[in-house]
Amino acid sequence: MLSSKLFPWQKNKKKHTIYKNEKNEELIQELRSEGIADEKILTAIRAVPRELFTEKLDEAYENKALSVECGQTLTQPFCTAYMASFLNLRKTDNILDIGCGVGWSTAVISKLCKTVFAMERFKKLLDIAKKNIAKLKIENVQFKLGNGFEGWGDKTLFDAITIGAASEVIPVKLLESLKSNGRLIMPKKYEAGNQKLLLVTKKSGNFEQKELLDVKFVPLLNEASVK
Repeated sequence: MLSSKLFPWQKNKKKHTIYKNEKNEELIQELRSEGIADEKILTAIRAVPRELFTEKLDEAYENKALSVECGQTLTQPFCTAYMASFLNLRKTDNILDIGCGVGWSTAVISKLCKTVFAMERFKKLLDIAKKNIAKLKIENVQFKLGNGFEGWGDKTLFDAITIGAASEVIPVKLLESLKSNGRLIMPKKYEAGNQKLLLVTKKSGNFEQKELLDVKFVPLLNEASVK
């Protein structure tokens, strides 16, 4: 559960709102300076208060990953924005979100597409994500507890797939879940131990791969059981 601790700036609602807005805007400006130029993505990030998703309230609007329950992380805002920019999300798109964690990136993505199908293997995290999304009155997210390597589990095809954890292989069932011209983005782990974001695009039945920037994500767990 997230902490009920209140910082001094939270005890006064007006001061809290001013502080939150200022810190959020500082984050937006930092993302702009790092090359995030899509105003739709920046607007989506601005609309989702990151403080709802972390116990580290004094760090909520910093451009860095934050630890959450179950040894997982709240994705760095730059990575969420960067990944979304390469997915070219449209309001008609259905998106599969593997490793949704506590739901912050899911909430951001929900502002950019038709429906998000969010998967998480840790029940504790999934329950937190559901509560967070409900607090924000977001209604275009569906949740499922399961192993991300197995995909959503039916014949649903997706316009885009985002994976929030690193893997040495691209899960075959996820590739099979892409529509024609569908895009998949994930952190890929290499033998040397480094990770790079990998963009996969399905074109005419083939899969084109493009390496992007160096990153560091928690591992994508391929286990039959969920916790």
